[in-house]
Amino acid sequence: MKRSISLILIGLACLMLMAAGCTSTSDTTPAKSWSGIWSTTWTSADHATLVPGDDITFTQTGSSVTGTYVNPEQDFAGSITGTVEGTTLKGTWSESGLSGTSGTLEFVMSADENTFTGTWKSANDASGATYSWNGVRK
Repeated sequence: MKRSISLILIGLACLMLMAAGCTSTSDTTPAKSWSGIWSTTWTSADHATLVPGDDITFTQTGSSVTGTYVNPEQDFAGSITGTVEGTTLKGTWSESGLSGTSGTLEFVMSADENTFTGTWKSANDASGATYSWNGVRK
């Protein structure tokens, strides 16, 4: 009788371990390195005009990324903060020197890790429109 109970308990423990392993949702894809300088382009509010963007310098520590860019023609500087999961960088951007400019972004790195395609939104845009923001590693 004791042996039967022991086998039943061991069987239940095995089933629980298997079930726990089957329900894991963590992404095991290693984060890609965003560190470096990226030459960018983005679309303007009319969704049609491709604008040469500023070079972004990214620094990555673990899954945390910070970035900076400067636009000397329009006299403003921008900063980016975000988190990487696999090939995707999600975060926020903000610009000083321009009144109230900030928003969200999502960039996806290519398989060769030399380009990204992405989108940005402005916090001040009530329509919630999404614009493109793409980059090439220098």
